[in-house]
Amino acid sequence: MGDARPRPEHRPHARTPRHSCATERYCCAMRKVAEVLEGLRDEERRLSVELAGVRRAIAALEEVMGIVAAQVLERAPAPMDPPGPYAASGFYEAAAAYLAAAGEPRTAQEIAEALQAGGYPTRATNFRASVRTMLQRRLSAEAHGIDAIENGRWMVRD
Repeated sequence: MGDARPRPEHRPHARTPRHSCATERYCCAMRKVAEVLEGLRDEERRLSVELAGVRRAIAALEEVMGIVAAQVLERAPAPMDPPGPYAASGFYEAAAAYLAAAGEPRTAQEIAEALQAGGYPTRATNFRASVRTMLQRRLSAEAHGIDAIENGRWMVRD
């Protein structure tokens, strides 16, 4: 008889969900991935059938044109031109080599044209402006023996 406080009513634990929210989201995401994967596999099968049809059409047209497999194999790509003298050089090395070979001062335009003709790789849309900018970086240019002279011309020191 000792405890006068009312005892809390005993209730069984509330049922916990079988999956947590995170697990449910993961499963849902994986179902979506599986659906996308199946769609891509269907598309691959469709494209494979279409590609086979294109190959048959090409073969038929080649036969009509009198092209035999041996002739097709003989068609080799034209040999590539050997890389130019500036293809593997850094900018300052290439510019200095060109100026030394030219033997007289050149403008940024002339240097740009010669480097591109010699295989110097560039993606610049205005390579002449890039050449001028690079040559105006005095420390780098001078370190490679390139000096500015009058009238926007450049030369290499002997």
